[in-house]
Amino acid sequence: MPTPDRGHLARVVARTVSGVVAGCIALLVLVVSGTGYAVLARSDAGITRVDALPVGGSRPPPSAAGSTTFLLVGSDARTGMSAADRMRLHVGSVETAAGRRADTMLLVHVSATRDAVTVVSLPRDSYVTIPAHTGTDGSAVPQRRNKLNAAYAVGGPRLAVATVEASTGVRVDHYIEVDFLGFERLVDSVGGVDVCAPKPLFDRKAGLRLPAGVTRVDGRTGLAYVRARSLDARADLGRIERQQQFLAAMLSRVTSREVLLDPRALVAFLDAALAAVRVDRQFSRAELIRLATRLRHVSGHDVTFLTVPVADPSYRSGTVGAVALWDEQASAALFAQLRADAPPAAVSRAVATALTVAPTQIRVRIYNGSGVPGLGAKAARDLTARGYDVAGRAATWPKAPGAATVIRYDARYTETVKTLSAAFPGARLENVTGLGHTQEVVIGSGYTGVRAVLVKETVPQTASATGHGASTATSAGRC
Repeated sequence: MPTPDRGHLARVVARTVSGVVAGCIALLVLVVSGTGYAVLARSDAGITRVDALPVGGSRPPPSAAGSTTFLLVGSDARTGMSAADRMRLHVGSVETAAGRRADTMLLVHVSATRDAVTVVSLPRDSYVTIPAHTGTDGSAVPQRRNKLNAAYAVGGPRLAVATVEASTGVRVDHYIEVDFLGFERLVDSVGGVDVCAPKPLFDRKAGLRLPAGVTRVDGRTGLAYVRARSLDARADLGRIERQQQFLAAMLSRVTSREVLLDPRALVAFLDAALAAVRVDRQFSRAELIRLATRLRHVSGHDVTFLTVPVADPSYRSGTVGAVALWDEQASAALFAQLRADAPPAAVSRAVATALTVAPTQIRVRIYNGSGVPGLGAKAARDLTARGYDVAGRAATWPKAPGAATVIRYDARYTETVKTLSAAFPGARLENVTGLGHTQEVVIGSGYTGVRAVLVKETVPQTASATGHGASTATSAGRC
């Protein structure tokens, strides 16, 4: 049998159907690679299918004609894992993490012209309304506010899709899911993925230890990298950025000559992808072929990575605890652009929330929580130089020193805290009821200065996987 040429192999890659970085790697290979009809026809029966799309009820209208939107879920299910698997992957036991939860959720929108793909990360702690549904015991459960990943935990794929549709107003055409073991096997099947760490990374809970610089990680380490939540003060938002970086790197790896032109490596990846995913029952073979055929000219440079705009990543809800509160105006604009199948540049502009409160209008009290003498006074001088109204001298924070800077704010002043967050990238936000208009900044030992901000400025260009322009884009192998 003759060796397939590169174009044929690129089309064959699409039989993976989907995959994810903590939920969606192989789908993006489908999105950027085209399909091989004979291979797809043979492999279709090996894909696990689930009831995922809502039936009846009120669903959003379809997006612009010809466009397609997927919900991609990375499940943290331990089912089928051995004790050795759970220890190796640092994921705990079935008993300590009973049931299934959505570790990652992403919306992937394929344009009607099939020349652009937009990937929108949905923080798993997003504070959303879960629609009314039937409980596992057959009882009627009314709609309620909760974290996004709770929808999957209590109602599986179908309730997860219904919740995302209700929260975004975007109709989900298809559903794709992969679990921890599937993720590990996908990464190992291509011989690992290059990760670039700007500094040494260590997270004991996730089992991650990476040196600074570029490291080719295996599936176990890759899973730890995309799951870690304790690497910086941004917790889940920082984790989302790493997931997007890893997804771009995985996409680059799978479509590289080293994999694409090696039949054995390609088959290993395809077999791992087929075994890893679950898709909705309506995602037919005919639709797979039709979609992939139209996408055969799309490349990784046409993929845009974004995150839902968040007004408060640590909002204290009454019954659920700390949640991620979306920026209503900016998120609504983002989803409206997706529904209208707007160009990626327009979608990216919708994500950026203009800062509306200037530094001169913000009063700040500084505390030195670093344990480093004089660092609080330095931060006070830096803030004054940037125009902020600093209240008195820096005081010493009474609690133990920490590395992260903390912004303590009153929820009545959310526009103010947006400016402070931009001035202190990576700072942790703490909502303090009744604090008043004077915000408090507790300087950590990792403090490096106060960043200049632009008020009422439209921020991004396009956010493509090429890394061009001012964007949230990520490219494989770059820090």
